[in-house]
Amino acid sequence: MAVPASSSSSSSGLFSAPTSIRTLFKSFPLAVHSAEALPARASDDAADAAVLPRLYVFAREHDAELGLPSYNPSCLKWQTILRIASIDVRLVPSSNHASPSGALPFLIPPSTASTSVPLTGEKIARFARQRAPGANLDDPSPRIDAYQALIAHGVRPAWLHSLYVNPTNDALLSTLYLPSSALLRPAQRHALRTAATTEILKVTRRVAGGVDAEQLLFAAEEAFAALAALLGEAEWFLGGEAPGVLDAEIFSYTHLLVGGQLAWEDNELEQRLRKFDNLVLHAKRLYQRYWNN
Repeated sequence: MAVPASSSSSSSGLFSAPTSIRTLFKSFPLAVHSAEALPARASDDAADAAVLPRLYVFAREHDAELGLPSYNPSCLKWQTILRIASIDVRLVPSSNHASPSGALPFLIPPSTASTSVPLTGEKIARFARQRAPGANLDDPSPRIDAYQALIAHGVRPAWLHSLYVNPTNDALLSTLYLPSSALLRPAQRHALRTAATTEILKVTRRVAGGVDAEQLLFAAEEAFAALAALLGEAEWFLGGEAPGVLDAEIFSYTHLLVGGQLAWEDNELEQRLRKFDNLVLHAKRLYQRYWNN
């Protein structure tokens, strides 16, 4: 059965546009431009995707292109582990909003791998161990959890307070994590400080009195002292011939405190760390081995 022509249009058929739409496009005609050439680096990126994993981290665009350490401890820990395993990656500046787990970092295996599912946390460690079975990524000490707890419960809360809560370091916080828009910054700053305070109180198990900055610094110094005693005169933690997971985790904080990468206004946490020369030397040693070459 034929479709009747529209009485209000000189063009007949089911897909004929209404008169108002045709009039609009006559006034502003649709033009189809020829395709432009892809950016010069596009082919390189496509080639990289085939052979290089992509590690999504907090980083400045320029720093990511150079493969420099991330300014975020959680990202730097895994970035360092991959470097210890001699696994080349392409760093991609990102944010928590882009992560499948809601937190950075995450790793996308190369397109030649059997899976392209994003990897986070322990799955990144498993990926590194599979790619570099000879690397020192299986810490031998049964007390590794206790040593990591020193960092999680002693060092990290003081770090969170120094960067996110301490108003003296607001310029650094703004540079690293806040949007450029002056209208958006207050709300984002408030959200970050609230989240950091909540985590500090949860980790330190304080139910009254709020955050005690001096107590956080004291706990961090005690953790540094215990870690310094553990390291002793050795090059790497747990007596390893090469750095391992614990080395990477400690480095992710110590480097960002004493490595000169971040412009701290209130550097009290850094000063507490500098009381332990072997931890400072450990940070410098690991940086020189995996970045300064």
